[in-house]
Amino acid sequence: MASASTSLLTGKTAIVTGGTRNIGAGISRELALRGANVAMVYQNPATSATADAYARELEGLGSGICATAIVAHLSDAASPARIVQETLASFRVDKIDIIVNNAALGDWTATEAITLERFAAVMDTNVRAPLMLVQAALPHIPRGGRIINISSFATRTVNIGPGIPPMPLYVASKLAVEGLTQNWAVEFGQSRGITSNAVSVGFVETDLIAAMPAEQKEQIKAGNIWRVAADARAGTPDDVAQVVAFLASEGARWVTGSTVSANGGTVVI
Repeated sequence: MASASTSLLTGKTAIVTGGTRNIGAGISRELALRGANVAMVYQNPATSATADAYARELEGLGSGICATAIVAHLSDAASPARIVQETLASFRVDKIDIIVNNAALGDWTATEAITLERFAAVMDTNVRAPLMLVQAALPHIPRGGRIINISSFATRTVNIGPGIPPMPLYVASKLAVEGLTQNWAVEFGQSRGITSNAVSVGFVETDLIAAMPAEQKEQIKAGNIWRVAADARAGTPDDVAQVVAFLASEGARWVTGSTVSANGGTVVI
């Protein structure tokens, strides 16, 4: 889908965690299409060639667009500060305008099976990492800066759908992120001129869904698509990216502390 504008974010610097695949890749592309320089964080060093190739692809979208791929494991407490420093150095800038906390660890562990190790793994990646990334970037975020956290419609409904088991840890982590979103809106609003919003994502076509056995995939689709008000289909990364790009723009200056639904009306709030 073509971007609404190729210049709305010109000169802006963005960090997108999980930015080289699936929803994150769609967000990175849309921000680049609108003129932003994008630092994409990915986890697996084995995919470095693919990540670097995607960065070059984004740079080919327009004159002056810069993109870089940074390998970092978000469960490592040292990663957020390093991501910020590598972003500043790569683009030779002193500011970070947009942070998109997209990367997350999915988890379907039943309550009785949750261990302290599993609890730490999910919370470190899904809650601590976004918090520490914002903390590390804060001295470099100017007025007009944007914090955008990706959440899930799972925080709004108990029954996700057929074929999908309960996920207490994952849901708890996303509710925590929505809480941070609201607090940051107040904490960084008048004092720093930064907006903070979350995007509640529904059922989206991703590599994870594509890799499922056909029968399971069809079961999940059939159980969820009937609940989508907007159209009889799953969402796409671009559906989410358009919402994120708007929240990153000047046009969203009066939107803060909100969790914006980008789930096709699967859950209506």
